[in-house]
Amino acid sequence: MNQKETFWISITIFLTIVAWMILDIYKARKKTTVESGLKSVQTVDYTFNPEILQIIKERNP
Repeated sequence: MNQKETFWISITIFLTIVAWMILDIYKARKKTTVESGLKSVQTVDYTFNPEILQIIKERNP
């Protein structure tokens, strides 16, 4: 093989690897999606209820 053939083979291999990496990144970004059930986020009520503490105190001796 002469130097020109080696150059074209190396360029072809390099471009194949770059295309392969771009395709894998594209597929990975498309694959990770949020499920439709998780799109709506519900808020949690963090109010303090003193009756709960009384119930816990009664259960523990």
